[in-house]
Amino acid sequence: MTLERSRVMKEARSKVFVVTELYDFVGYLHLINLDRRESDVLNDNKPFIHLTDVEVKIKETKKTNTVPFVAINKQNIICVIPMEGKE
Repeated sequence: MTLERSRVMKEARSKVFVVTELYDFVGYLHLINLDRRESDVLNDNKPFIHLTDVEVKIKETKKTNTVPFVAINKQNIICVIPMEGKE
């Protein structure tokens, strides 16, 4: 009988401010490896970034909502600003 070792992936998250034309987002960007940076996520080949524990501000109405998860198409992103260090 062979025992398989399960690998535990270490994950960090970084609080970011994401600006798009219609919305502003403040939430946590998850970085799969501890040595990964926010720019690595933005430059990979996936079309979306994923944020958790997100505050969404609708620019037109100035209303703010809090949601557990949002996926943002990278083509809509104007800028991403890290707000604090990795957790």
